[in-house]
Amino acid sequence: MKKIMFFVLGLSLLMNTSCDKCLEGDRATPASCFVNVIGNYSLQNVFENETFLPSQISVADLDGEAIPFRFIPNSNLIQLFPDTRNLTNNSLIITLSNEESLAFSEITITHDVSEKVEECYTTYTIENIQTPQQASEVVDGIYVIKI
Repeated sequence: MKKIMFFVLGLSLLMNTSCDKCLEGDRATPASCFVNVIGNYSLQNVFENETFLPSQISVADLDGEAIPFRFIPNSNLIQLFPDTRNLTNNSLIITLSNEESLAFSEITITHDVSEKVEECYTTYTIENIQTPQQASEVVDGIYVIKI
């Protein structure tokens, strides 16, 4: 009887420790934000009217380290993936440079990062996004910046 009791107890302990609610594929999506760059006077997207081409985008932090980004062709948006190690006072610079037309624009973006610790991972969110040198507004979660 004792052997059966120990077997059942051992089996239940094994089941409790191996039942992890975190699935191997569970992980947070990277923190990102979307930017729509439009002309100050035309109010047209600068990639749609071909003032700039997607290949003429670069994004870096204030130390010159590259910040990952993705250009989304169908909507002509830039998706930024800023570093999430510092929670406050972060800055990055989007540089648009068309050597043929000599069009050039630098957009400085400041932002903060919030973190939410989940059971299986930590989720980061980019917030408090501001553009000190350009007018901007948020439309449907997309930061529209006038240059």
